[in-house]
Amino acid sequence: PLPHPLKQLALWLVLTAVVFLGALATYSGFRADIAQKLAEPVYILELALLFLMAHSAAFAALCLSRPDCHQMPKIRYIPFGFLFFWAITAFAGASNISWTNICYTVSLMQVDCLWHILLVSALPGIAMFLMIRKGAPIECCWAGTMATWSVTSLAYLYMRLIEMTDNPLHLIVWHALPIVMMCMVGMIAGKYVLRWR
Repeated sequence: PLPHPLKQLALWLVLTAVVFLGALATYSGFRADIAQKLAEPVYILELALLFLMAHSAAFAALCLSRPDCHQMPKIRYIPFGFLFFWAITAFAGASNISWTNICYTVSLMQVDCLWHILLVSALPGIAMFLMIRKGAPIECCWAGTMATWSVTSLAYLYMRLIEMTDNPLHLIVWHALPIVMMCMVGMIAGKYVLRWR
């Protein structure tokens, strides 16, 4: 039998949030102004909400790996609450959002951020899909979406720890939107990879 989702989440918490992201951040080096940023309550709140969003999505994915996930049908909606408060925290002060600025941000082609998020998400994503596949998920699209959302949120958290950029437009175009697209891919992957019958 599978361990309880909370036990799986505890293991996931240790492996990803502490060991994996800690090692990556140490290897890559924290952003040069990390001491100053850690003194900013808004930055701390943003990181905390990303952490909670990632692990609530992971918990939802692990619950969805059970065929009786209908016993907790609303668990999948919890990450959306953290997403709402994170978006307000991260982007509420943005004043330079305009079509011209969006086009300019896209034209910069800062795809290195996208690749970092993809690469940082890859191994945890494979591990999470394998954990879910050990169960018997029925709602495979939801499970795939939540699994992808979990690992890409952790990758976003990682990027916020190492990248100096705080420009909201850059974060939206080259961080947030790619994560949305990756979650759509995760939904499709879940439909085919996690199907057990």
